[in-house]
Amino acid sequence: MKTTFVAAVLMLCAVAPHAAWADRSSEANALYDHLAGAMKKCWFNGDPAFAGYRYAPEINVGKPRILLVDRKAPHGLPLLVVEPKRAGTADAYGPLLASALAPRIRDDLTRWLKGGSECSA
Repeated sequence: MKTTFVAAVLMLCAVAPHAAWADRSSEANALYDHLAGAMKKCWFNGDPAFAGYRYAPEINVGKPRILLVDRKAPHGLPLLVVEPKRAGTADAYGPLLASALAPRIRDDLTRWLKGGSECSA
């Protein structure tokens, strides 16, 4: 009896989060593509403000995330994490949001979440 219960709980834990994510995955993936494209175009196409950072996408971790890491320490902790959720919604956090780049990051993300793709600089 205990073995069956434990197995059932483990199956729920393994399936439930994935099933919940599957409902949003197409919206989140579409938003991921949009945000990643805008970041590459605006921040990592020769912009000196972002020269010290590296774009590090995480696509195969169950849910897409876009990471910005220190160019000199690419395996260190992310300095900015952007997690697309669904159309027009993403979570963003990390130390860069407390830096001098914070207003620009927030303005760009807000514009891109509304569907824009223009660069601010």
